[in-house]
Amino acid sequence: MARLLITRGRPDIIAPSAQDTVRPADEPARLRRRWVLLLVAGWLCQAGLRAWFSRGQVIPLANPDESAYLVAARVLAGGPGADFSGSTLYQGGYPLLIAPVFWFAHNPVTVYRTVLLINAALGALIMPLGYLACRRLSLGRPAAYGAATVAALLPAGFFYSQYAMTDAIYPVLVLAWLLTMHSWLTADSVRERYAAAIGSALLTGYAYGVHSRGLVMAGVFAAGGLLAAIKRWVPRGSAVAAGVALVAAAGLGWALDRYLAGAIYPEGVRSLSAEAATRLHSVHGVVNVAEMAVGQLWRLVLDGWGLAGLGLAATVAAIAWRGLRDDLRIMAVVAAVVTVATACTAPAALPPDQSQTWASGRYLDGMIIVFFLVGFVLLMRGSVRVIFGCAAGVTAVTLVAAVTVAAYAGAQLPEAGFGAAFNFGEPAVLTQNWNRASVALATVVALALMLLWIGMALAFRGLFLGRLALDRWRTAGMALLGACLAVVSLVAVAQMTSDISRAGTVASERATTALATVSGPGSQVAIASTVAWPVAVPQTFEVWWTEAVLFNAGSHPPAGTTVVEMPWTGQSAQDSWSPAPPGWHVVASSKVGGWVIWKKS
Repeated sequence: MARLLITRGRPDIIAPSAQDTVRPADEPARLRRRWVLLLVAGWLCQAGLRAWFSRGQVIPLANPDESAYLVAARVLAGGPGADFSGSTLYQGGYPLLIAPVFWFAHNPVTVYRTVLLINAALGALIMPLGYLACRRLSLGRPAAYGAATVAALLPAGFFYSQYAMTDAIYPVLVLAWLLTMHSWLTADSVRERYAAAIGSALLTGYAYGVHSRGLVMAGVFAAGGLLAAIKRWVPRGSAVAAGVALVAAAGLGWALDRYLAGAIYPEGVRSLSAEAATRLHSVHGVVNVAEMAVGQLWRLVLDGWGLAGLGLAATVAAIAWRGLRDDLRIMAVVAAVVTVATACTAPAALPPDQSQTWASGRYLDGMIIVFFLVGFVLLMRGSVRVIFGCAAGVTAVTLVAAVTVAAYAGAQLPEAGFGAAFNFGEPAVLTQNWNRASVALATVVALALMLLWIGMALAFRGLFLGRLALDRWRTAGMALLGACLAVVSLVAVAQMTSDISRAGTVASERATTALATVSGPGSQVAIASTVAWPVAVPQTFEVWWTEAVLFNAGSHPPAGTTVVEMPWTGQSAQDSWSPAPPGWHVVASSKVGGWVIWKKS
């Protein structure tokens, strides 16, 4: 995409400097070591920030996702399971990554905090990977470092590291996948081509094992690899090696999912493919899916503070740019296809009565980071004509998308309660309203931010002040632009942490931990099936020494049970189990939470 942004012989284009085009092999070894150390320092800072923001969380909040992933990891580590029958299959790729934690710790708080530290370390890899991506788009080292640092602070790649779920690692996985695919096309030696081919295939297979979105990546990779082999863009032997690696990795992921399905979904799982097939069976369903995809793209623009939208527009324009290098055009096609396919398929399997179905930002979180980086490069290198052309296209599409979202999800997106705020955090930040976020206001603010970034970039580049602007002024100005973007992202993450994570922890901690606290290791625990799932599901993780068994509240608990949790019914805790068997007494209860815990004497 760099050649779309960098063109020689045009008065309105900023041409690349000699420093930008120096190959790594031509640089002094001392300079390379210095930048490696700087990248390590940047990664450590990013990991530290993530760990600091998640320091207050001690229980899984985003349920059933978090609890299901944690229980799956416990099963893979050899521990007890739980019964999540009828729920979505939470795939084994992410649990496999965190399963070793259970070999060294049993206390749920210790386990959860350790998992979040793992998330922090892995999520921070956005920074060095983003640096590599910007270097391949012809940015100099300082500019690439700054762009990657700012991109790593976006809530799409930062906020979800506070939760034990795939969103914590998916942006890193997507970015690494795109980089290895590009290396497959461009590596200098045959050995490097084979290594990149196998590496990108393994990442594809792992993505398939992490989340259903990985199916999109697998399909694009298989089709792209086949085409690349036919066109001889890559050595055909490397394509064969990549195919073998993909089949092996995807096969292991499939086997792992089958194992988990048998272990913690004894009565079957909810089929996402069946849900999507049902919806796509009619014309009305297809239209709905298209409208949902538009909503996802609306969130891409909002969640990337307008800059990701510019990057998406530049990527689409790059596909049609005949003067662009083949490898960059191919990667532009890959990025665009993955985005559209994910936007269409991910919401198709979600319940249509949920507002996040029409306007979720989570499913495109990895691509938000990618397009944010491309957008930054566009501001650094693009001509005025290209920048404003992309901005005009983004504005038109975003306004249409906003109308679509308002028509189906409502003109005011709900923000009250953990679930709503969790799905609409960025719109809440843009509107500064944590009760009802206005679709119109969020759209206007996002587009205004986009115009602000454009104005700052062009002013600092000297295009508004004249060609005599000093390089120092331009460098300082672009650094200020990056600082402004970083501040916006950090403020957003801070607000989302306070209004979503912290609020959820305070409200849920006692209900979640009470069952494990009053029962203790060695107890046999049974939970009535009528206990509210937001209470019961995280408790299956908290009770770490045994599997908490579900039973019908109208019948006796399983033989050998020593602790029972019942729903609050009637006027008092004693009414929850009436008549209670002899020898049982109430040890904890919450009318607000709707639960009562009984223990056998």
